[in-house]
Amino acid sequence: MGTVWRDARSIADLGQNMAGWLEGRIPSWPNYDGPFGQEEENGARHLVPTLIALNQAGFVTVDSQPARVDGGYRQRANVTGFVHNRNPLLGQLVALQEQGLTVVRGWPKRQIAVTEDDGQPFTTIGGWRMRRDFVHYLWRGVGRQAIRELREHGAMVHIIDMVWGRDDRLWPALDGVVR
Repeated sequence: MGTVWRDARSIADLGQNMAGWLEGRIPSWPNYDGPFGQEEENGARHLVPTLIALNQAGFVTVDSQPARVDGGYRQRANVTGFVHNRNPLLGQLVALQEQGLTVVRGWPKRQIAVTEDDGQPFTTIGGWRMRRDFVHYLWRGVGRQAIRELREHGAMVHIIDMVWGRDDRLWPALDGVVR
């Protein structure tokens, strides 16, 4: 893993690095083997400017997808990431509930399907016990200070538009938070 990740000292540093990865300036991130680019293939290219802005503001995104419906396959628009619990952005993200979005702080106790294939959950969030060392697993190769800040002050946040195939609500709402 590159020195930019080992040198990270804070959640904010991780956000700047993730933005650099999304922009193509950093070749990979600790839990993603390879360069940015798959997003262009699955119709998610329009998310990139929003994801870059979120990361620069301190919401370190680790998972996202656009909404779509394609026959029996369907997705809900969603994003997951970490933000410092003292960053005012956390309150703004949680307030997106007022716009009809589902916001879960922490790890959901019940399983939430974000992708289905022929009516069966294909990709889910939550519903299983997260490992104690999850942060270390997700961010292996990252500087100790950044890991410590994630463990002590990092708030995991999932934001989901529960309407299958609707891709015009979550991303503009997130843009409104960071622009």
